[in-house]
Amino acid sequence: MVDEHLLNVVDRLNPNLLKDLIPKPNPKAVLLVEFDSSSERTQKKLTKKATKLLEKYATNVQVETEPLRQEELWKIRHASATVVAHGDGGVKALPIIEDGIVPPERFREYLEGVYQLFARHHLQAAVWGHAGDANLHMQPFLDLGQVGDRQKAFRIIDEYYNLVISLGGSTSAEHGDGRLRGPYLQRLYGPEVYELFTKVKQVFDPYGTLNPGVKMNVTLDSIKPLLRSNYTMDHLYDHLPRS
Repeated sequence: MVDEHLLNVVDRLNPNLLKDLIPKPNPKAVLLVEFDSSSERTQKKLTKKATKLLEKYATNVQVETEPLRQEELWKIRHASATVVAHGDGGVKALPIIEDGIVPPERFREYLEGVYQLFARHHLQAAVWGHAGDANLHMQPFLDLGQVGDRQKAFRIIDEYYNLVISLGGSTSAEHGDGRLRGPYLQRLYGPEVYELFTKVKQVFDPYGTLNPGVKMNVTLDSIKPLLRSNYTMDHLYDHLPRS
């Protein structure tokens, strides 16, 4: 799933990227549905059922069976890279609240909650992810060199992960918990399971020398000094595989 806010950002930053792929004005959301059964008969059957369902709600339904045309449509999903890589002076897309997941039946509440969070903080929302399992990604544009934006970042972190947990979800779906999500793990798993985590950590790392400050005994205050004011994607690019 890619929402209209992301499409609008892409149109502004790179107007030709999705040219002729999406009818204007941009729809509220684009849903890419793919069936990978090895049976052509099964694929046709599933496609027919999906098309019949989607036609009740969608403004436009398009079916593609040619691999090259399918790849063209996947550019819509890959356009999220334009948002992630964009920077305007000190303002950059920050991966501070992405990768939450909730039960699929609560996906609408999750999406609406995210939009309300962005509206409260007067931020532009650009959301994409996996509608099938209700896993969303989003990266707000902030300037961590500004005190106001640094303070806002931690308010957003707190509100977002509390939203995900309140919907019965998990703070991590595809990526690791790392440091930023550490303060919410006790609430996510409950005191008994969290205590078990602590005991396992104690068995294998009795002196606390392995990755201190990750997952166990992490508070929101303890991670605040870790947020770099000069955040860039350079660390990622430096470690990309060379072809």
